[in-house]
Amino acid sequence: MGKITETFADKQRRKRNGAPPPETMHVVAAHEPLSGEQYHFCPGPPLQLVHEGYSVNPPPAPQVTITAAPAAAAVPVPLKVALIGTAPSSRMLAPFDDKSWTIWGCSPGNMNALPRFDAWFEIHSNLMWPEHKHYGEPYLEWLKKQTCPVYMQDQTQVPSALTFPWKELVEEFGEDFFTSSFAWMMAFAMKQPGIAEIALYGIDMASRDEYILQRPGFFFFRHIAHQRNIKVTAPNESDIMQSPPLYAISDSTPYGRKILARGKEIADRLAPMIAQRDQLNHQIAYLQGAAEDNDYHKSIWTGVQRPT
Repeated sequence: MGKITETFADKQRRKRNGAPPPETMHVVAAHEPLSGEQYHFCPGPPLQLVHEGYSVNPPPAPQVTITAAPAAAAVPVPLKVALIGTAPSSRMLAPFDDKSWTIWGCSPGNMNALPRFDAWFEIHSNLMWPEHKHYGEPYLEWLKKQTCPVYMQDQTQVPSALTFPWKELVEEFGEDFFTSSFAWMMAFAMKQPGIAEIALYGIDMASRDEYILQRPGFFFFRHIAHQRNIKVTAPNESDIMQSPPLYAISDSTPYGRKILARGKEIADRLAPMIAQRDQLNHQIAYLQGAAEDNDYHKSIWTGVQRPT
């Protein structure tokens, strides 16, 4: 039987007999291997073997099959996810033209507004309530036409929607800080393989009525992201990255003191104006009542006294 590799003894016998080196075997050129793929070593011309001083031409060696070692795992491309809100200050600054970014949209306010998005998130299930139906109905029809993944609580309103795994996220992160759609989206992004950066565009949460209650959720998930070495960014046009003041500490800084002093100055200037306005309003209300009473007497009682 033929040998793939010449042994030391074979080499010595070949030299004693003056035989030429054996022809090497032909090997199929390697291509990009898949895990567990088999390579086939295909024999070329018959090997010229030397045995005890005489030559033989053995039959072609049988095809030898070996299994390639598993290929080294490819280095994953870092995942960068941009979350897009509706704040006009920075919404259109998102990297829509940069294919290295994955774009996640949400909110009916972004319907037909984003140049590109790779997934959509609609966590609300109250879109068809009477008070929301005027925008919820066309929004749901629009969601049904999307070909990208659409994540919702279930498939009740959009049959093709994917179920958003909110229970799993609550189990991992707790239930205290899911205060906005973006809190859910950040938690979901941190569960994606290879996540390296989360950027927020069109997200300010700057108003004192609704969003002041939502900001702590963002700060919590930003903290968790930093612990996991995930970068969190936002453009300078956004308010979202500004951390809240440190209670009792920020007040003692020069800027904190200036803000408090400025507030007192404004309040002191407003106080007499408000008092003057209230006094004037009282006088105006009194005179308006007197005018109404006088008009009543003029229209009803003017004829009570006849000229003589």
